Amino acid sequence: MMTDSPRTSTARSVLRRRLERQDVAANRYHDRRLGAEIVNIVVGGCVVTDDPNVVITTTLGSCVAACLYDPVAEIGGMNHFLLPDAGTDTLSLSSRYGATAMEQLINRLLAVTGRRDRLRAKLFGGANVNLTTLRTANIGQRNVEFVMEYLATEGIPTVSWDVGGASPRAVRFFPTSGRSQRRLIGDDTLHDIARNESSYMEHLGRTRIEGDVELF
Repeated sequence: MMTDSPRTSTARSVLRRRLERQDVAANRYHDRRLGAEIVNIVVGGCVVTDDPNVVITTTLGSCVAACLYDPVAEIGGMNHFLLPDAGTDTLSLSSRYGATAMEQLINRLLAVTGRRDRLRAKLFGGANVNLTTLRTANIGQRNVEFVMEYLATEGIPTVSWDVGGASPRAVRFFPTSGRSQRRLIGDDTLHDIARNESSYMEHLGRTRIEGDVELF
């Protein structure tokens, strides 16, 4: 079995510390049962790592999580975004916020590998939680349609997806291999998930968007 040289190990340690400093809305803890470091992200979160001992997790209602990975470089990441609704201009605002989340994830991966052609995607979420706290129509469906179109435009293949329906999801993503696990969540947590998404959406509505985000 081959092992890294001290120089290679040092370089990887530096890279992992740099990637960790760029993580957004993430909570890290060790899971003894899995024997892994769990990095849990919430709405607005983004994590990228090349550490085989890390598992990225999240819980999704109407939100979408895009899991991107490079199977050759053995690096991957996940984001978690909710696209806001504002009057009749829902598609425009959705594209701006969705593009920001996707660009952040893609650019962080490309900064390490420089190989867009090797990226692969898995998608989760976009459920119709159907609660009055989310004062939007079909937001989960719009999230899914947006991210599918975005990835197609970027030329990044979507190799699998588990989206839509009426149940929230818990997702585990193993970023260096691209392996993923999904578990449907019962109605007992539905209200909390919808409330968190609604609160975040209201925050976005109050926050000025800096600059323009262009779809390309």
